[in-house]
Amino acid sequence: MGLFALLSSPFSGAQQTQINKDLPVLERLNRASDKIDDICRSSGVPGASIGVVHNGHQIHTHSYGYRDVAKGSPTTSQSVFGIGSLTKSFVAAALAQLVDQEMILWDTPVRDVLPEFHHRNPIIEETLTVADILSHRSGLAGLGDMNLAFQGDGDMLLPKSSLYHLVEQFPTLFPLRSDWNYLVWGYSLAGEIIEKLTGTDVPTYVQEHVLTPLGLNASTFDPDSVDPDRLAEPYAGLSDGTAFRLNKRQVFKDTFFEASGGMYSNLDDLIKWSKALLQEMKPETKSKHETIKQIESLISNHAPIANPSLRERSYAYGWARTQLPNVVGFIGDNVDLWEDVRDHPLLGSQDQPLFMIYHQGSTVGYYTFVALFPDTQSAVVVLINSIAISDAADWIARLMIQALFDLHDGQDYVALSKEGNRRAIKEFEVLAEKISAKRYTCQDMPLSDLRSFIGRYQHTDRPFHIDILAHPSNDSKLIFQFQGLKDQTYELRHLCGYEFEWALTHDESKKRGRYNNAELEAYLFKFNMSEDGDTAVSFSWATDPVLPERKDVFLKSKERHLGLQDQNDQVVVGP
Repeated sequence: MGLFALLSSPFSGAQQTQINKDLPVLERLNRASDKIDDICRSSGVPGASIGVVHNGHQIHTHSYGYRDVAKGSPTTSQSVFGIGSLTKSFVAAALAQLVDQEMILWDTPVRDVLPEFHHRNPIIEETLTVADILSHRSGLAGLGDMNLAFQGDGDMLLPKSSLYHLVEQFPTLFPLRSDWNYLVWGYSLAGEIIEKLTGTDVPTYVQEHVLTPLGLNASTFDPDSVDPDRLAEPYAGLSDGTAFRLNKRQVFKDTFFEASGGMYSNLDDLIKWSKALLQEMKPETKSKHETIKQIESLISNHAPIANPSLRERSYAYGWARTQLPNVVGFIGDNVDLWEDVRDHPLLGSQDQPLFMIYHQGSTVGYYTFVALFPDTQSAVVVLINSIAISDAADWIARLMIQALFDLHDGQDYVALSKEGNRRAIKEFEVLAEKISAKRYTCQDMPLSDLRSFIGRYQHTDRPFHIDILAHPSNDSKLIFQFQGLKDQTYELRHLCGYEFEWALTHDESKKRGRYNNAELEAYLFKFNMSEDGDTAVSFSWATDPVLPERKDVFLKSKERHLGLQDQNDQVVVGP
């Protein structure tokens, strides 16, 4: 596809959003806000909080729905949401203070501060810098271990103490600094650096040195400290548009993902944060700010995103940069719904170039989006309390940006949100079709006795095990538990030969508070048998969909572990 083919979209033309360019900005924003309800209803979003800043002033606020559906409690600008990876901007700002105090340099090697850090690639071990981990240009692939650390239901499955051992084994996707790959683990290391240099844990340091000085009094790393009458409850969007109340929030406290995505905040605070950053970005500002330091470094282009690109799209420190018109949303889930990034709908129009700094966040039950426009001192902030079918916070943010700047991009973001929802659901339908086709073409007889597969299987190089048990009510199936936890119980079904599957439907996945993953290999356990073929001795599992050829191996323990044979009557399979 040619570069200029990017300037067209299947959603332009008759379906386009009609926002009259002659309307005043406030009327355009109000008209756009009327469309938010439609996006939320079709995506499984019970509540949303939206704010717009222009010329340095907050000019628009919109609240949709409920922070708590059961109680009928409405969403307001004070409702507190999980903000996921927006946490990274605060952690980067904390590190900028340490750079400003000359406690560290951006190009300081990580190992100079963290001697515990090692990697099997000596170049990475010796030369990986603070800048590399903040800008996601390390080349390390950590998605496989992410899938060991988190498999839904809010539970963190790996101990924080295993961080350095895990990172040491990460495979590499590309040479250091040659490309960009989003790596949440980099901010885990950034958190360790803050703690090592300051002697203070990340939540305390960020609270005392970033949040409190800026008056961000509703922002916190501890959701238990939030007034229950302001906390937005977590939901997930089911395929019929229903918002399903999740049982748990994702656990971040005292885990290695706390610095990567553990914060909670509200619209009022994120508007303050946006305005403070925009003020520092003014060319005439001679930075004397006591809190926000090194602003040029924080927002500079440090790594290109998805090159080649006609216009800039890059990553800074805790922020992404782009020149509109362009593909946006690289930190969220919507981009992946289009097989080729060049087919993704563009935000903006060719005759209205705009420089945008943005970031997104997602965690169990929440999506967020913040966009900053330094040239006009503008910002758009969106928070929703649902892992929606597709990333509704992204679609809403684009809708409001389109209205704010009266962009003539011909995009209908209500239609696009529904198309995104359709694609997200379709991925799981395709997964089911692949499973059915493989089972149908299998020439093997069904296994008559599944007892030989029961046991504890230990990862060969990670503090992680999977217990496989008899199904409590069906002799033709098994169940398994990540880390032996009853809350982490899934059904395991014979597929073909010595291969088993545990594929989920879209709604089953959502109800378990899982991130979207419909890759076939992620749901297959391939067993190896003893020489006589009577007993399973190990199985392999492709935990990283980016590297499906790389399999994690689990060896069957020879010891009998308490609980493997006597807890089935207490096990509940599924949500």
